[in-house]
Amino acid sequence: MILRWLVLLAVLPLRAWPDQITLLSWNVAGNGANDWTTNSAQVQAIGRIVRHLQPDIVTLQEIPHPHVSEMTNFIKAYLPQHELARASGTDGSIRSVIASRFPINRQQKWLDGELLNAFGYDGRFTRDLFEAEIAVPGWPQPLHVFTTHLKSMFDADSVARRSAEALAISNFVVHVFYPSWTNQPFVLTGDFNEDHVVHAASGAGVVAKLTHPAVGLHLATPRNPSTGSERTFSIRTSLQSRLDYVLPNGQLHSNIITSQIFRTGNLHPLPPGLLTNDDRTASDHLPVLMVFGNPYPQSFRVTRIELSGDLLSLRWDSKPGRRYNVESSSDLVTWSTNATDLLVGGTNAIWNTAAPGGSRYYRIRMNP
Repeated sequence: MILRWLVLLAVLPLRAWPDQITLLSWNVAGNGANDWTTNSAQVQAIGRIVRHLQPDIVTLQEIPHPHVSEMTNFIKAYLPQHELARASGTDGSIRSVIASRFPINRQQKWLDGELLNAFGYDGRFTRDLFEAEIAVPGWPQPLHVFTTHLKSMFDADSVARRSAEALAISNFVVHVFYPSWTNQPFVLTGDFNEDHVVHAASGAGVVAKLTHPAVGLHLATPRNPSTGSERTFSIRTSLQSRLDYVLPNGQLHSNIITSQIFRTGNLHPLPPGLLTNDDRTASDHLPVLMVFGNPYPQSFRVTRIELSGDLLSLRWDSKPGRRYNVESSSDLVTWSTNATDLLVGGTNAIWNTAAPGGSRYYRIRMNP
């Protein structure tokens, strides 16, 4: 019995890391709204949807600038476990916010009203590139979540400005973000006001600029599960284009689990807490949801420790094709290797050995 207890102490796993994180990006059409309290029918519809989806991280564009303080009450009402970052730049009418279930280390506005002459436009960035640096539990590096709301419309001046804004963001990633936060995961979300397919001839090619190989962001294509459509605008009239995007870096892109364009109008049966017209009441844009797996190697869990007669058995969760070492110690200072490069073909590993004559601590290492 004493041996069993000592072995158990030695191999208890570390605290589990989140297996996945869910990110929601949504233009909530608050431009010109006079009431942004939780009494507003529009705000209540937005709240019901985010409460139903329960995203870990939320980026919202087009919050009415005069009423951004009301977002504190919104978070309390609908996402009470989340922190709020709201110190974004503004054009005087609208701005962005980011909410996170995980701690927000830092929030910062970049490119806020900056001159765009270097990128081919004689004018300023319409709003900004807003960032929240988020500490995901167990991740060795913070997650950088960016959101932006690029210039709208398709007249020549607006297209040129939007093109310059996309180039400014790309330049920021390459020359500011990468040197300062090397090899850290990041994602760009927002309303780009351009469909990379529908507006291929009339637009500024902003998605191509933002997903240039030097930038390291990747295009993913969430679709509505019922219709198969990737279009997000406008749910209030007809869905003609995809304006809203989530562009993860390579590290996150390779760990996408699922994604979708969310609608309430075609949910059958309608989940409790939602109204059929919530999508139309909330906004003219549809929300984009993306789920990422943990991009870092995860700790594994010892599932069973058994001492039967003269036989000691250790079992643990394993990854097929990975190799493991088993080590033991009598004092937790000096360790000896008992088994090297154990190749595991399944998801449950077992190692047997003769029971030691005295007390022993055991630990299991997963090889790189």
